[in-house]
Amino acid sequence: MTTVSRREILAGAAATAAAVGLGFPKMSFAAETGTLTIAQSYDPRSLWPNDFTAQEMLNVANAITESLCWGDPQSGQIKPILLESFEQTEPTKVVMKVRPGIKFTNGEPLDADAVVNSLAVFADVKQAPAYGFFGSVIDKITKIDAMTVEMTTKKPYPAIGLLLAQVYITPPKYWAAAGVDGFRTAPIGTGPYVLKEWVRDSRLVMTPNAGYWGGAPKGISELVWRPIPTDMSRAAGLQAGEYSIGTNLPISSAPALKSAGLQVIAVPSFRIYMLTFSMLPDEPGPLHDKRVRQALNYAVDKQAIVDALFGGQAKVLNGQVLRPQQIGYDSSLTDYAYDVDKAKALLKEAGYADGFEIQFKFPSGRYAQDREVAEAVSGMLSEVGVRCKMVALEAGEFLKQLDTKKLGPLGMMGTAPADDPDAMVAQFRSTWRYSYIQNPELDMLIDAGASEIDPAKRAETYKKIGQMMREEAYALYLYQGVDFYGASPKVAGFSPRGDQRYLLSGISIA
Repeated sequence: MTTVSRREILAGAAATAAAVGLGFPKMSFAAETGTLTIAQSYDPRSLWPNDFTAQEMLNVANAITESLCWGDPQSGQIKPILLESFEQTEPTKVVMKVRPGIKFTNGEPLDADAVVNSLAVFADVKQAPAYGFFGSVIDKITKIDAMTVEMTTKKPYPAIGLLLAQVYITPPKYWAAAGVDGFRTAPIGTGPYVLKEWVRDSRLVMTPNAGYWGGAPKGISELVWRPIPTDMSRAAGLQAGEYSIGTNLPISSAPALKSAGLQVIAVPSFRIYMLTFSMLPDEPGPLHDKRVRQALNYAVDKQAIVDALFGGQAKVLNGQVLRPQQIGYDSSLTDYAYDVDKAKALLKEAGYADGFEIQFKFPSGRYAQDREVAEAVSGMLSEVGVRCKMVALEAGEFLKQLDTKKLGPLGMMGTAPADDPDAMVAQFRSTWRYSYIQNPELDMLIDAGASEIDPAKRAETYKKIGQMMREEAYALYLYQGVDFYGASPKVAGFSPRGDQRYLLSGISIA
């Protein structure tokens, strides 16, 4: 694969931006037919929401199976969905009142039994494999009465509302009969839609749930999900009227979409982008040396990438994984400066004066302009003698290798966990399924932050984590993104969050 030098990034990006609006046919607005068609980068692997943390799969599955709570994108507060209320009565206890009058689409009632069963499933890593760091907090689940449940945690947990927002509720009798394997392809929930048809890697079709407790969606007779791997194809199809909503669009497509009368929605993203460095014992190599990891950080001009590929709208990370809005963000930390000479000096000091060759895996079609970013990084690394063997992974294969810790020794990823510092830093704990780091001291700090109730003490713990991770260069810190969406002017109520999640229950066609 061709690498791109720092100087070539700017010219290449300018050419892309200049060409992006050309040749798109006139739009006819698919939304006018009553079919809401959403174009995203890949097809789900499963329709069981607690199988994964990938937002695009969660959005599909959440149309059928709803969670106990939801993070409101406008207020940032956790609000009840299938709960009427919840109250943390003690540092380790929360009492939940189930919303009355709701039934699953198979006729089973939403009640305390359904919530107890779903919480037990959530706490079982075999049935909810992607949520171990949340589920492991749960100690005991007790039915108080027909519509009340008490949950006890093993330790004080400050993000209890966020935990409840990850728990998806299933009908207990159906779950017992179908199991997790059956639910993955034939889900039953309380949500606004029901599954009609699923043609793998082509389309996933849903119809409105006529008995939905939140009211039928206005103007929508059918919901169609389309996997469209490339961001430019999603933008072109949106402008042509093939799709009602397009996700993860390139910023360069925004002017053409706006001039065509489409809605263009920019959302400051929770997602941060980095290169992961494998320090696993079974992947020995240069990245086990801190000096090499620091050198690679100095070798990449992150601001040039942000300016050229994202029009300056993304934000360079300040040498840390937390965002400025989060508890524990350290304003005293700064990014590794772009310094080729320092990078070369560190490589020489580590014994790699002539550089080295390394495999670099990256997604193609998972994130907006992911391939272009990977090529830019590879080009910059080549200028200090690090020769990347580039391996492009389509979105589905990338997620598979992410889940099985196969992106080493060098891999690009974007991560947007639930909006709490524990959810972010827990991904670097040695036992976490995405982590390529093995550091007991870091593990202890992560555990301490997860159970600290006092906000000031919690913030100090996360600052220590940030300082350690920055000094050790546990990642090549890139940028915090801005997510771009496009929608037909006929679509109303589309309100995505910073973690790329949105509720289907609020979307309608005028």
